[in-house]
Amino acid sequence: MGPAGSPWWQTAKTPKQGFVLGWFWLLLAVAYGVFAVGEPISWSVIVAVLAALLGVGYLVTAVLLRRRQHSSQRDRR
Repeated sequence: MGPAGSPWWQTAKTPKQGFVLGWFWLLLAVAYGVFAVGEPISWSVIVAVLAALLGVGYLVTAVLLRRRQHSSQRDRR
């Protein structure tokens, strides 16, 4: 067996990248949500929901990577 790769759900390589991209996608989701105010369900709402899900995915990955880094640093002490 070779070395273990990153999990299938991991969308970012570093915590910083995950936080930056996560907040970017959430900001984009809010912008599309604002554009969709007062309209029936349109493409703006669908794009806003998908962008929000992507943003949350990046933020979850960033938090898990950060926790993994902190736990590996704690184990070294």
